[in-house]
Amino acid sequence: MSFITQTEAETNVDGFSALSDSDKARYLAQSSAYLIARNVQDYSDVTLVPDVLKLASYEVIRGIIAGSLYQGKTQTLTSKEVSAQSGTSVKKSFADGSVELNSYEQYINDLIYPYASRPAVRFLRRL
Repeated sequence: MSFITQTEAETNVDGFSALSDSDKARYLAQSSAYLIARNVQDYSDVTLVPDVLKLASYEVIRGIIAGSLYQGKTQTLTSKEVSAQSGTSVKKSFADGSVELNSYEQYINDLIYPYASRPAVRFLRRL
């Protein structure tokens, strides 16, 4: 399944129509995989996909074409220290070779946030 059609991508993503058919299919699959991996509900009918998710799909493809997404690196936090003595300070340490989220990822995450299912917390009461 996909959140957008090939025709929609060709219309809304610059340079997409110039790609080979195999690249188009791969980018559409990667776009779907990117959103599904972030807990966005997959739609069986592309006509039911909200416009915001379509926009996120276009951004994923733009990010892949620009070489900013699916580069194999993520920023991994290894430790965080907060100190409240004589003012507040925060110290974070990241793993070697990790990178920050780029502008494509930040924008996509903001677009899909309302559609991503989050784990529910249940409070249980003993009887």
